[in-house]
Amino acid sequence: MIKLEIKYTFNSKRNKKIVTPCCGKLNKDGKFANYKELPENFGHCHSCGKTTLPPTIYINDLGEEHTWNDELRKFEPLINNASVLNQQTATKLNNTSNHLINQNFIPESIIWKYYEKKPENNLLKYMRATYGNKATNLVKEQYVLGTTNDGGIIFWNINKDLKIQKAKIAYYKLNGRRKKFFKQPYKNENGYYSCLFGEHLILDSYKGKQILILVESEKTAVIGSLFLPKYTWLSYGGSTGLTEKKYACLIGHNVVIIPDISSKDVSIINKKIIELRKLGVNAKIWDMTKGKSDEELERDGIYNCDLEDFFRKFNNFNNLK
Repeated sequence: MIKLEIKYTFNSKRNKKIVTPCCGKLNKDGKFANYKELPENFGHCHSCGKTTLPPTIYINDLGEEHTWNDELRKFEPLINNASVLNQQTATKLNNTSNHLINQNFIPESIIWKYYEKKPENNLLKYMRATYGNKATNLVKEQYVLGTTNDGGIIFWNINKDLKIQKAKIAYYKLNGRRKKFFKQPYKNENGYYSCLFGEHLILDSYKGKQILILVESEKTAVIGSLFLPKYTWLSYGGSTGLTEKKYACLIGHNVVIIPDISSKDVSIINKKIIELRKLGVNAKIWDMTKGKSDEELERDGIYNCDLEDFFRKFNNFNNLK
């Protein structure tokens, strides 16, 4: 589901004759300001500080609108917008929905331009120094890793049809550790939506035979492919990145999901496993926390540990050179 972002603006004039939905009092002092193009019971009360908004709209892969039923803990179809909002606002929502489902793609020529860029980014430099040129060249080509003018690495989201949907630019130190900031130059609002990083490596002709390993970060997928190339490594882009929109390409495949070493991340993926199995995905989880809490993991020094540390501990990476 994609959350529909709507910006509301206040009316310059305040209706002093309405009863406020929050305090239940007549708005004689004008402290309740309602929003333009919405029924007058939606607004912000400067007396009690409460904001009253319409239900949040979510859009699925088919462009259908839903709202979240907190009591039943599930999404429900939004059958009649006009019952919640006025018709003018409903029209604006529908226009936004149509825009959301129009997928744009990045020209292929752009990825090759950055693929050849010199000097290479710090992550590729680190990989060459640590794992050698041969192994690094293989994964660079496999994932079409590029370098920006300011030294970032470009992780392209390429789908199974070999169309480029989006890009994430991350920045690393020479020791292979990621810096805290990143960029996403292609935005959802412009029609660029994420798919699984590495999705172009999924072969439908190998359903039931090809083992897909899903990890949180793009770097982990690349390093995983370097260590264990017999598996197909993909990234879902963070603990909450495995969204419904990315599920379809996994149907019929054997999938192992490896969340970061955090009880919270493991809990999120355990819920996703249930959803995936209902769709026909043979999904399993590799829980590296071994049931420990985040506090215990911190004491052990492995909380949110990079999976690369695990590989390097139990594998002789010199064999890759």
